[in-house]
Amino acid sequence: MRTLFFIFWLLSATAVQAQSPQVTTRSLGEVAVYPQREAFATVISLNDSRIAAEVTARIVEIPVEVGQVVKQGATLARLDSRDYALGAERAAATLESARSAKKLAQQRLARARKLVDDGFISPEALDLRESDARTAAAQLRAAEADLATARRNIRKCLVRAPFKAIIKERLGQVGEIATPGAPLVRVLDASRIEVSARVQPDYVAALKESERITFETRTESFELKLHRIVPALNQRERNQEARFRFSGENAMPGTAGRVVWQSVQAHLPPDLVLRRGDELGVFIANGNEALFVPLPLAQEGRPAPVTLPLSATIIVGGRYQLQDGDAISPVRQN
Repeated sequence: MRTLFFIFWLLSATAVQAQSPQVTTRSLGEVAVYPQREAFATVISLNDSRIAAEVTARIVEIPVEVGQVVKQGATLARLDSRDYALGAERAAATLESARSAKKLAQQRLARARKLVDDGFISPEALDLRESDARTAAAQLRAAEADLATARRNIRKCLVRAPFKAIIKERLGQVGEIATPGAPLVRVLDASRIEVSARVQPDYVAALKESERITFETRTESFELKLHRIVPALNQRERNQEARFRFSGENAMPGTAGRVVWQSVQAHLPPDLVLRRGDELGVFIANGNEALFVPLPLAQEGRPAPVTLPLSATIIVGGRYQLQDGDAISPVRQN
């Protein structure tokens, strides 16, 4: 009787196994893809400056040309400084006179203090001498300031580059009268250059984790490093601005291209993502049972981010007719 029961159980199990559909499987690590992302980008200079005159004077020379790269401190324009040189001479003469006046006032004050001690002059006369000494000292300080201002105005007649600069535009002309605030030369900062890109919010996390980011033009590729993500959405395009800095050689300001990076998160190819009911997901083999694992971030027709371990057994063949919990006969695909 026990022999008959065993034979019956064995036949039943064989029949059930024969009814289970055969599916082929591969590990997630074998089928996972790591999508490449990209965003349009432009190389920008942090300083696009219109260098202006600070004094009123005739333009004598603009020794730079458009496209030229100049060092920090290089002369961008030279203004006629003769009037300011004359002003400096007058200020120097006034300063000399103020020094003499102060010296005389101090001598008178010293004599007055001696005379008041001897009783030859009144305390009121001493107060007058002290006031004269203070006035002379103040006039000396004013004269020193006037001379410093005059010399500073002379230096302002040489308009210099505030940083290593690319000459973008000549705005002044030789012979014109420059006035304070009138731009003479437009320059781009050649030492502070960044890449600006507009990134979809869904890609920001992958961008932050990416190990390699490049700026691609039609002919060149440049290594980048992420500098910052602007924590605000662009109202019109609903994306975020990302700023990058070059790791090595720089591209020229104004260059257009693409910022390219690769996601470090495993994704399933779109053809392995199936819809069951209102959810998108993937079938995995749990022994001889098919389990449907929803993928909340999946979108039809696009690689789907997945958080399953890379060892997870993904059903790749025979998956279309499966339902959650179906019995299966898994066979590993080589």
